[in-house]
Amino acid sequence: MIKKEKRKPLYITLYDQIAGEIVSGRMRKGAKLTPRRTLSKKLGISQNTVDSAYKMLVDTGYAVSVPRQGYIVVYSKSPTGNTPWENDAPETVVFSPNGIDTSHINRGAYARIVRDIVYNDGADIFSYVEKGGETPLRMAISKYLYSFRGVKCSPEQIIIGAGREYQLQAFAAMMKEHTFITENPCDGRLYNSLSEHGRNVKTLSANTGKFDFEALRHADGDILIIEPDARFPRAAAMNDSERIELLNEWDKYIIEICTDSELCPASYTPLYSLDSCRRVVYLGSFSRSLCPAIRTSYMVLPYELMEKWKGFHTYYYALSSKTEQLVLAEFIEKGHYTRHIKQMKKTYSEKKQYIISHLTETFGSGSEIISNNGGTYLTLKTALCAAELKQRAKSCGVKLLSMNSFNVHKTEHPLENDFLVIGIGDLPLREIKNGLRLIEGCL
Repeated sequence: MIKKEKRKPLYITLYDQIAGEIVSGRMRKGAKLTPRRTLSKKLGISQNTVDSAYKMLVDTGYAVSVPRQGYIVVYSKSPTGNTPWENDAPETVVFSPNGIDTSHINRGAYARIVRDIVYNDGADIFSYVEKGGETPLRMAISKYLYSFRGVKCSPEQIIIGAGREYQLQAFAAMMKEHTFITENPCDGRLYNSLSEHGRNVKTLSANTGKFDFEALRHADGDILIIEPDARFPRAAAMNDSERIELLNEWDKYIIEICTDSELCPASYTPLYSLDSCRRVVYLGSFSRSLCPAIRTSYMVLPYELMEKWKGFHTYYYALSSKTEQLVLAEFIEKGHYTRHIKQMKKTYSEKKQYIISHLTETFGSGSEIISNNGGTYLTLKTALCAAELKQRAKSCGVKLLSMNSFNVHKTEHPLENDFLVIGIGDLPLREIKNGLRLIEGCL
């Protein structure tokens, strides 16, 4: 329904609402506007009113009129955020594995908590931030991790930071005599946050399948960085027996990346909980589980490393807003965060079931889809090579990434066994359907 406003013509009200959808990103570049006759019947307004609003959208640069096609959105926001450069694309539909659906956030509850903290509860939001993070947030995270992830840790073991890359760099500074190891392909942001700051980082032999224990045995390093719940970008989780094998094989430190763990459909035991030798560092973030605008992350350190941290990082500060930390603490304590996670797991699961069904029908039994974890993306291998399919999709206005997009050595050693990485996080179902139709049309 259209909301009528006093002293404003109805066509301008309609224009404002459609323009708002476009600017917010809910209606993307290349999307078709509802036919004028259809929209006028749906809203119970005259076709002339719709026609005037659409013409105004054309005049202000939000849409164009295309013969025999109707009105097409041409406005797109400038690329922002922490996405790989390949995602900054002019294509109509971008299946980015980094996208997050923020439409289900309980904005009312979040706004009330912000208001209460700023105005009512007496919290001194203008004083210095606690070095390791605000106590209420560390307490809330400690209880949440125990209740929903099986991670037993005290608030004193938790360090708050302004993003996982920032915390990883701080950890690496403390462990400057050590060499880090990661799988390849991997999350380039984590790899670059270390390598660009002069840290020693090695990669295991490139692989797109199961974890390579043999390569790990011969690896030249002593701190392993791994995301066992999805092994980005593979969408292939390590099962519990593989996790136990990893802990038995590797007697050195492990950094367990858990930024997508809460969004994954299946729930495995964290390495941190399986580790009896206190060698695992647990690194999580709210940027993926809640929204990208919240840059607060947290790191759980074993007691031995916690003592080393205190001695080394005398002047460490979380660099995350005090107000944001206190709001997050309340958001978790009042159960909003848990309900949000449950809703997002359901939402992403529904999107993935739809896209898996469609991809199976499109590419047939010769295709291979991996989605045993990875909440916002899956991987696909078809009879066509990934590079060719990416190029065909691009010609139809669809952006696809592949595992080679996240290969840190792709210039010298491109992957031979490449899979497509198809993200569905921030795409509404209608855009997923549109993108799949476009891909099907280019085959």
